[in-house]
Amino acid sequence: MIAGLLMIFAGRRRVPVYAVMIAACLVAVAAVHSALAEDVVDQKIRAEMLAKKDGRLAHIESEYNSIFITKRRTELVLTTQVKGERYTESIANLADPDDLPMKYVQAMTAALLYPPELKRILMIGLGGGSIPIYLGRFMPEATIDTVEIDPGIIKAAKEYFGIRETSRLRYIASDGRVFLNRNKDAYDVIFVDAFLNGYVPFHLLTKEFFTLVKQRLTPGGVAAFNVHDGTRLFDSTLVTLRAVFATVDLYPSGAYETIMVATDTPALDNDALKARAETLQQRYQFRFAMTKLATMRMKKPPHPKADVLTDDFAPVNVYDVTPSKRR
Repeated sequence: MIAGLLMIFAGRRRVPVYAVMIAACLVAVAAVHSALAEDVVDQKIRAEMLAKKDGRLAHIESEYNSIFITKRRTELVLTTQVKGERYTESIANLADPDDLPMKYVQAMTAALLYPPELKRILMIGLGGGSIPIYLGRFMPEATIDTVEIDPGIIKAAKEYFGIRETSRLRYIASDGRVFLNRNKDAYDVIFVDAFLNGYVPFHLLTKEFFTLVKQRLTPGGVAAFNVHDGTRLFDSTLVTLRAVFATVDLYPSGAYETIMVATDTPALDNDALKARAETLQQRYQFRFAMTKLATMRMKKPPHPKADVLTDDFAPVNVYDVTPSKRR
């Protein structure tokens, strides 16, 4: 396999030396995980992308998005464009499949600290597949379903980011809420990171949707939501989640996003959270240590006065650009 991948570079001219060296390391790292589980990322595609020149690699017009794939040295970036504005949806490190370059994605994995078991995981929103790839490589026993409304995003993630379906990883073209309504399976963790045209679709932020998510969780299960912070929408999302779940913990990414982790179990104190983090880290050896992520939990989360979002009232586009009234 290593020889085959390196031949990709051998037939090319003016390929930077660092790209060849990184490609060799990429395959070596992949071999470690491949020995334990089915490979969830196509290393050949990653090596081919790494060998390409920097700049735009593709512009794809799908049913829902104007998609751009751009290479920046070892990074592959998926962005969408709406009315001239670019939105970064995903960044992959082509030289290291276990890396999570975006801070909020690292923070989302803190949700793993809560459930008693980690057998079934659902991801709503795909991008370049950072979370399913990361979890699939470190958690070879978990079954992971990823639901993405835009088939064009799924196609781009397969062709450029090298995501692979396996016996335990599925990529499903569907609206997240429609999928939960039709699929009665329960999950230990449900991640929601779904943006369309720069915003979270309103029907994925309402009390009714959060109630549906709660119904699809196993006992002790948890849901994690990526939310832009500092906005009126952040306040309303937090208030709405608290109207449905007993516990909502906050994990700021430090990059204008906060992960809201919601569960119907009582809140864990710091010692219990630390103990779970140590156990998980010892078992799975995550690149981004659970012990560090546990320390990111907000010590004094806000309790804003804000509107509860419902299917009949959810002005998310307005609230997302309106500053929070908190001081």
